[in-house]
Amino acid sequence: MLNIRRVDHEASSTHCWRVTVQRRKQRFTRDFSDGVHGNRDQAFQAALAYRDTLVQQHAPLSKPDYCAILKKNNRSGVSGLTRVDRWEVFRGRRVRKVFWGVQWPIGNGRSRHKTFSILKYGEEAAFQLALAARETALQALISQTFSPFACRDGKS
Repeated sequence: MLNIRRVDHEASSTHCWRVTVQRRKQRFTRDFSDGVHGNRDQAFQAALAYRDTLVQQHAPLSKPDYCAILKKNNRSGVSGLTRVDRWEVFRGRRVRKVFWGVQWPIGNGRSRHKTFSILKYGEEAAFQLALAARETALQALISQTFSPFACRDGKS
C-alpha cells in the first residue's frame, strides 16, 4: 500500500501501521497502533484516513515541476539540458561531437533524448533549440503527477 507499511517488532512489542509521506523536503510520519485503535483492521483504517488527508492537504508534485528541480551537479543552469563535447570514432576516423543534449521523461522509468549540434546551429541557437524542445515536451506532461514508484508498479 502506497505510503503505509506494517511494523511488527516482537522484541519491543510494537504492532502498528506506519504512514510516511514526504513532500518538498518535509516528511510526515505517524504510527497507528493495534492496541490504541482496538485491532489491526481498525488501525489500518485510521492509517488510511490519515494518509488520504495528508495527500489531499499536500498534493504531489506535477511531473514538470519535478523535472524542473535543479540537481547539485547541473552546470547548464537548466534541468535536463547538457552540453556535450567529446571525440567519437565514426567510420574509422575520430570525429568531434559538440552538442546540446536534452532529455525528458516519457513514463515507465524511461526518457526521450534529442541533440542539437553546436557546429551546425552555433552555441546559442543550439541551446535555445534544446530549451524549446524540453519546454514543449514538458507541456505534454502537465496533467501528470510525479510518482517515485511509477517504474516499480508499471504505472506512469
